Amino acid sequence: MAWDDLRYVLAVAEQGTLSGAARLLGVNHSTVLRRISAFEDEKGVQVFERSGAGYALTPESHHLLTTLRTIKERVNDLDRAIATQGLELDGPVRITTSDSLAAGGLTRHVASFQAQHPGAVVELNITNSYVNFSTMDADVTVRPAPMLPQELVGERACELLLHVYATRGYLDQNRDRHYDGHKWLGVAPPIASTMVGDWQRQNLPEANIILRSNSFVGLRDVAETGLGMALLPCCVGDLSPHLVRADLFPETLSTSVWVATHKDMIGSAKVQSILSWIIGAIRKDADVFEGRFAAKNPVARRA
Repeated sequence: MAWDDLRYVLAVAEQGTLSGAARLLGVNHSTVLRRISAFEDEKGVQVFERSGAGYALTPESHHLLTTLRTIKERVNDLDRAIATQGLELDGPVRITTSDSLAAGGLTRHVASFQAQHPGAVVELNITNSYVNFSTMDADVTVRPAPMLPQELVGERACELLLHVYATRGYLDQNRDRHYDGHKWLGVAPPIASTMVGDWQRQNLPEANIILRSNSFVGLRDVAETGLGMALLPCCVGDLSPHLVRADLFPETLSTSVWVATHKDMIGSAKVQSILSWIIGAIRKDADVFEGRFAAKNPVARRA
């Protein structure tokens, strides 16, 4: 019994109409009608009752639904198992990361990866929103987070330190002020739901937040104009030639940088190779992500 026949039966049983099944399967209405009729004729049974409302399983066929769904799950499992056997680093490699990690040097490493694997076509998605791995929108994610969500598996590559930054000119003009005496550049959704957003809500008066952005790179660019102060990842703030750490606010925040994939793809040799390569690359830049770049480079001054 071919699965291609059974999936038509399952689609009609779940959708209740030929047109609904056709949309789900990406075929036309007549194809579904022909396949269902051929299946019933071949098996010598009536699977569906036809009515003006659509198609419904006959009472004798209701038990088929559970079996058909189980078969579908097994076929999907088989598809994923076959996908995990790709050994060559060829074809599309979909990587997603945040703007701060990209600005901190990950884009350079991704370019190096593609240069070393010319058969690969890297799709780099830079976004501060979470990518839906259940729809396979990415193969690998590089994300700052305290811990991974349940559907992802991976490895902690390093830590990510954050500090308060501003221009030296701004700090010289605004000495000896507390939180509520400064102009602040704040975070907007989706990064407002991170620990930076929590810190902002706990420490900064709403009236003092004169601008918000959903991008740390955007906040850096605005801070470079001297408009105000911003809490930024060190891999963004330390690399700016126009910003200095505002040591009058010495507290820092930190989180982990994860390199991960969907749990169903962890057995893929291809994905494992990409994970290992990116983890190694990030650890080479650990000083940048973990905030030691400023101490080792006199150009990255403090105020």
